[in-house]
Amino acid sequence: MPVGRFSATNPTVQSCRGNSPTGRARREPFLSGKTRRSILSRIAVGAAAVMLLGSGTMMPAAAEDAPSVTDPNYAPSSRPAAGPERGMEIAANTERPSSGETPSAGPKWKQVDGGLGTWSVNTRHVQLKNWVFDEDSPTANLTFEAWTTTEGGAPLERVKLTDANSYGVIVSPFVPSNTAVTVTVAPGRLKPNVDYVFRTSAYDGSLYETEWSPWARLRIELPVDLALPAPDYDAQRPSFVTEPNSEQTRPLGAGPSALSAYKPQKQCGEVGADSSRLCVMRTPDKPEGAKAAESEKSVGITDVGWCDPGSMGTYADRYKECDRRPVRYYLGPDDDPTAIADFVFTRELHLDGPASFTEKLTIEGVSIPAEFDGGISLSAFNGHICQGSCTPIEPEGGDWTATPHWKPGETHSASLTTKYTWDNLVANQAYLYKPDVVIEGTVHSPGVGQKVDYQWSKDYRPEQVYLDQIRCDTNTTWGESGCVFLNSAPTYAFNAKKFPQAAAHAWLIQNVLPPKTGLDSADKPLYYMGDKGQNETNRNRICPSGWAAANGDASALDSATDALNCDEFAFASSYNSGGMKKSEGGLNEAVPSGSTTGEPDGAACVQTFAKKEDGRVHLYNIDSPTVPVPTFQEVCGRSSISGIHNQETMGGNFTSFMKQMRIMDKDAYWLDTRMTGRCDHTDAFGTPVNPVICTMTAK
Repeated sequence: MPVGRFSATNPTVQSCRGNSPTGRARREPFLSGKTRRSILSRIAVGAAAVMLLGSGTMMPAAAEDAPSVTDPNYAPSSRPAAGPERGMEIAANTERPSSGETPSAGPKWKQVDGGLGTWSVNTRHVQLKNWVFDEDSPTANLTFEAWTTTEGGAPLERVKLTDANSYGVIVSPFVPSNTAVTVTVAPGRLKPNVDYVFRTSAYDGSLYETEWSPWARLRIELPVDLALPAPDYDAQRPSFVTEPNSEQTRPLGAGPSALSAYKPQKQCGEVGADSSRLCVMRTPDKPEGAKAAESEKSVGITDVGWCDPGSMGTYADRYKECDRRPVRYYLGPDDDPTAIADFVFTRELHLDGPASFTEKLTIEGVSIPAEFDGGISLSAFNGHICQGSCTPIEPEGGDWTATPHWKPGETHSASLTTKYTWDNLVANQAYLYKPDVVIEGTVHSPGVGQKVDYQWSKDYRPEQVYLDQIRCDTNTTWGESGCVFLNSAPTYAFNAKKFPQAAAHAWLIQNVLPPKTGLDSADKPLYYMGDKGQNETNRNRICPSGWAAANGDASALDSATDALNCDEFAFASSYNSGGMKKSEGGLNEAVPSGSTTGEPDGAACVQTFAKKEDGRVHLYNIDSPTVPVPTFQEVCGRSSISGIHNQETMGGNFTSFMKQMRIMDKDAYWLDTRMTGRCDHTDAFGTPVNPVICTMTAK
């Protein structure tokens, strides 16, 4: 096998001959000796016949010489797509034209796969290119041919690139000899994510070169190609999710979610005559050493309901909050305490009424050493605090479920329930409350009698300071009044099984673009924007009338009554919308590069459309000379998809979500698209990267 030719064992070997006219070299024939001799014999016979017929007479190709679509071993002249050879020129031993040694494909004109050297193309409008050379003819052309490949990369079956001739090859116009030739393959002839090889042969109007150029590899990888699952029209809508969050997510503009300068405070009583005092402070949620085993064993004793007795920490959903913290009492001088006692304090808050909520305080002993021989008493009577019209109803002394006194070695638990009320008489009002409690501790050891107050609000973790902040409102839109934990962001979930087109589009924008909009794992919430006028403005900027119809494909529609819709993400009803100006409060203003108006425009978004191809709906980027190729640095997306998928994904479902979660302007929430992607290209963390070619699965 000569250097530079295709073989099953070496499908991509290229010769070192350059593409410029200088440095050209004669090539050894591609075909085997037997095949070559057969072809040359036929050419010689044809030449003699032409001499008998007269100068310039054309010889048509014999039908029986047409090669198989699965056999690449034929000479270019046996399929004279560019025109017949002229016998007199052959007899005169005229110099034949030749192709360049390194055919290329684009746009991108970039090779990947290391030594394989596959030309990576990011559009269906594929361009093929090679040089054409001729020593004695001023012009020549090239015939371009493409084949699918086996798994090993060998040519498998010829691809019909055009209907312009019976051979399905593309024949370029004549160009000056010793120049590059570029042709464009019509969209649809070559499919994305399929490996092809292609080659060229030269023709100068009289003669073909006797062999093809070396093979080159080609693969179309569109910037966006999501293969979607078929819709399950019986799939039930997932429940709205309000999962426990261990870190607060505050409304837009409410301040940082974590206070880096905030530190839990050691709280101490008065100094006694012996220069000692009683102090109390939260300890690390995961104790170390011997105390760790002791503490882990103790916290499993009492089941405090929603709070997990097997772990420490603070977490809240939209309606409940649990703060379970290890607390240590120190007795003696500050620099050298003589005795240490450990407890677990748990406070649960339940927003369980239209004008009230409930606190359950549980205290359990972990380690009470002998030094506290008189025991420790803890009390929360008259220690509850709230703001404004929020009023705690203080429990009575006998309301503890067990004695709140611990002697050395005791590890029992005691609970106290307190109810808070608030004024809900004025319509369309909202109030912020942050209930607090002070727990008084007394050591009864002989001769000590030390006391210290432990105030709950002085011992938060920095990222949890506002997790127990409650917003109560009388918004008539939601019906009766109620309360939520304002800084615990709920999650809106798509019905991806039933409406995969909208879910896939949001997944793409959420997971690939820098804003990571609505992605909980990236801590990038959506912020609801309640101004209907601004909502409409945002939408019109991203999705102007007629855009979906002009850029979509009807194959994506679900029924005869369905129509193409423009689906924008982030939502127009959010401050994250690309259509909202910064001056209007927008977070991701999308202004096209080079814009003269400075106005947000959907043209600055990643632009996609849904299309059914080979029996499966895909989400593709819009492949048009007038639409920029995605850079994946955009801040928004718009897609032409099924109107049913677009509208049913949100619509009344989102309204119900807002009502149930009492969402108000600037509130934070997450979006779970309920889509996952198995992608061809990912980074070290599994995140999809350009090109985004994924097979999607709905949850």
